[in-house]
Amino acid sequence: MKNSIEKKYKSFLSVFLLLISFLLAGNNAANAQTNADSLEYFSRVLKNNFFNTRFDKQLNTYYLNSQLQLFEENDDFVIRVNEIFGSTFIRNETGNTRDEQHLNIFTKYLLNKSFSLGITGNSSLLSDNRSLGINESAVNYATVYGELSPMRNLWIIPFGGYSNNRQVSITDNGFIYGLEGLLDNLIFSDLEINSGLKFRNEDILPRRNLLRSFRLSVSNNFERNISNTINTIFAQSRKDFYFNSDPVLSEKFNIVKNLQSRTETAYLIQDRLFYAGFLDILSLDLSGGINWRRIDRDTRYRLVDQFSTSSYDTKIEELKLEFDAVTKYTSNFLNAALRLNYSERDEKNIPKRIDGVSESIFDAQVEKEAQKNNNSIRATLSLSGNIILSINNIVTFSLYQSKLKYDTPSILNDDDRDELLSMIRIRYSSLLNPYFTAFISLEATYGHIVYLFASRSSNNNVNRILRLRAGGDYYGSFLRSSNSFEITANYTVYDFEDITSNNQSYSFRQFTAIDSTTINLIDRVSLFSYAYIKLSEIGDFKWQNFTSRPTRFLEEIYLEPRLILSIDNSFFSAGVRFFLLNTYSYNKKVKIPESDFLSIGPITQINVILWRNLNLIARGYYEFISNTNSLDKEQANLTLQVNWKF
Repeated sequence: MKNSIEKKYKSFLSVFLLLISFLLAGNNAANAQTNADSLEYFSRVLKNNFFNTRFDKQLNTYYLNSQLQLFEENDDFVIRVNEIFGSTFIRNETGNTRDEQHLNIFTKYLLNKSFSLGITGNSSLLSDNRSLGINESAVNYATVYGELSPMRNLWIIPFGGYSNNRQVSITDNGFIYGLEGLLDNLIFSDLEINSGLKFRNEDILPRRNLLRSFRLSVSNNFERNISNTINTIFAQSRKDFYFNSDPVLSEKFNIVKNLQSRTETAYLIQDRLFYAGFLDILSLDLSGGINWRRIDRDTRYRLVDQFSTSSYDTKIEELKLEFDAVTKYTSNFLNAALRLNYSERDEKNIPKRIDGVSESIFDAQVEKEAQKNNNSIRATLSLSGNIILSINNIVTFSLYQSKLKYDTPSILNDDDRDELLSMIRIRYSSLLNPYFTAFISLEATYGHIVYLFASRSSNNNVNRILRLRAGGDYYGSFLRSSNSFEITANYTVYDFEDITSNNQSYSFRQFTAIDSTTINLIDRVSLFSYAYIKLSEIGDFKWQNFTSRPTRFLEEIYLEPRLILSIDNSFFSAGVRFFLLNTYSYNKKVKIPESDFLSIGPITQINVILWRNLNLIARGYYEFISNTNSLDKEQANLTLQVNWKF
């Protein structure tokens, strides 16, 4: 009896501590923005050592991405070093370069079972030679933290340190401090409670970056097959940014750059009821939630006597209601899921009033922001599943129906519209023998968009897509082959057409054949071939009499044969890459050659596994390119990748 009372007391204590922390966070969170799952000191990482790097060169763009993690753990000490580096270079007239680097160092020393001390260090660097809003920044900080666990399911981490933050050549320094908390799978009576808290201040004056988040999940398992879960989330964050200042304003306030704060606040409450044994063969999953979000923009320095509508700060308020219901049916003959989703969303854009600014300027800004206001209602219904005719014969089906109603209250906004989307897909597959599987599928899509105002009605259209695909897969001891053939027809018809309008009804028809085949020639040597052909026709279309006048034809052929040498788990391959694209225009019904593009050259691919933990991958091809009305040229494309676990 005493142990039971003690357990309940500790449970109440843990919930009470987290709620007090939440209240403290809310009272001090005048400005903030976050993801509720952004706990830093409780982040889950892979507990191993690895190094990954990948280099890509495609046309005139070069990519390099690398990650290194070092991890060491013993009974009393943990250390982790994680670094991510990414670089992009575009070879053009200006030579655009963008580099990003993120370094994290995490250490923890266990003093006893309920208390640990540690040090963390973080560095994030960004450099971009393009003229962007923020093309150069550096965020570096180090913190000392303590991890306290007063009970088995509860962890509380206070932390503090120093931050160095550089943005657009301006460096700010200051203290960083806060608190994190985690409540993991606390069982109290019939309830399972999970919660997380983050409170973080970065006082790099004159800027301040703030972060608040709190999440609480309470689950109640009434019976073995029935559960109810309530989720609540509070998230808030504030970020301060420098931006270019007007010369008059800079002189008056003695500043180099102006400051702007962006604060985002979000609340979510959601309830989910799950019934796994509904009528034995059915399961029912119901959920509903309310999501409220607000975004505030605040500018630090202003000149009231030189004010305009573009100088106003604004706030965005968004409210979203959502309901979702899923029921699943399971039997030996049929597996199916029916889902209904309904959501309403309302968005308001509101300018902030500033003392000293004339009413005429403010009214103009109210009218301008009101044009962005909108509300929408979306309902979707979907059905998917498998019909098991026999062990070797399966029919897969899916149906999707969506309706969107989008309204804008402002009389100056004519974007009001209704959208309807219907999709159906049926696929039949059959295992004809132990080596060959055949399939055939049919897919149809119907979309209709209607603008309610005459000024936009020229965009009203109906889109119909029909796709028929058939093929098979053969897997034998000496031959493996996958083949597919597809016919696609796309018809887009506008409700209103005019000779001077760009919105003309059109048709797009395409035939595609794809083959992927591997032939084992001798021991460890095989011949691999991948090829496809695409024939496409674009034309003016008349739905009333279902006639089309072709205007453009494309012929695309790709062939890639390679010899592959396999040694243990590694392989080396080399071959030829051939790509041809011919385009034609029409003179009445006669095709006239318009352009020819030919790319041909050697291709190689290597995948080597060393010491079981080191993987080297290389793929590249060199192409000789000829193009109509262009000079012949040559270029290389290369991908290098290294994966090492140690």
